[in-house]
Amino acid sequence: MSSQLETFLTSHTKKAGKIVPARLQAGLVLLERLRDFPSLTLSDHRAQGSAGAISHETYGNRVHERLNLQPINKNHGRRSSNLPEWGQYLLDAIAAAGFADASPKEREDIISKAQAELAKPLRAIIEQEPLEARIKGRSAEAIIHNLLLDAEQKGKSGEVAQYLVGAKLALRFKRDIPVHPANKSDRRSRSDVNAKLGDFEIENAVIEVAVGPVDQKHLQQMAEILEKSDKEVWLLTRSDRVNGWKNEVEDSDDIISEKVVVTSVEAFVGQNITELAEFSIKGKATQFAALFELYNRQWVEKVGTPGIRIVLK
Repeated sequence: MSSQLETFLTSHTKKAGKIVPARLQAGLVLLERLRDFPSLTLSDHRAQGSAGAISHETYGNRVHERLNLQPINKNHGRRSSNLPEWGQYLLDAIAAAGFADASPKEREDIISKAQAELAKPLRAIIEQEPLEARIKGRSAEAIIHNLLLDAEQKGKSGEVAQYLVGAKLALRFKRDIPVHPANKSDRRSRSDVNAKLGDFEIENAVIEVAVGPVDQKHLQQMAEILEKSDKEVWLLTRSDRVNGWKNEVEDSDDIISEKVVVTSVEAFVGQNITELAEFSIKGKATQFAALFELYNRQWVEKVGTPGIRIVLK
């Protein structure tokens, strides 16, 4: 089975030569479902009208708990795994290990060994392999955008975005910026009556980082900030989600849209890097090196994980 799985890992979990974590996650899900439904035919496991397996998230939660492995995203790779393309090949690898004629105990062992092989590269991607920033031939905004996309593959785009914003503020204003775990500094609780209004507070501005789709939690948070203070709000999201956030803010009856700036993390960070570099390609590399040094030292080492370190390429 090891040779079959090795072929699967080298040939069917990659896109453009790079491992797709979602495929590893979905592979773990498919194998976990085999414990309850030992069919080696992919169509018996596929959910109708979906790219994933039946009860995909349920089995995803179970296998990640079993392996003590942090899931990359809530749907365990269902949406981007393209299971129909490679799922049968994985099942064929299990068949080659003698699964059909094995005893229940032997089947459990086959599945566990296969899951362990799939989990190795996934664990390395999540926990150890750093994010790579490729600068040559890219604008500052494009560099940040690519980092956020790669971070999303690890389920860490929120953390990476918030820590990059913090590092940018520290670099731009030459001042200490309080370091907090992502989405922790502004949480309200009875034990934390002095929680900040947002992820960052700079003079008369509250900066909140929300790279996901529009959600009511952040809309309500903005309304409360504007109601309880005279500060303006900067909502930073991903570049492809700016318009959606702007529309929601402008349509809201509870938010004073004139006091809200909605822009992208890419522009918020990238523009400053470009300006600090004085629009020089060489200077851009120098400024990014300084930004990532702050990011890695102040945020990743203190409140992050090794898998979100950023290295220059």
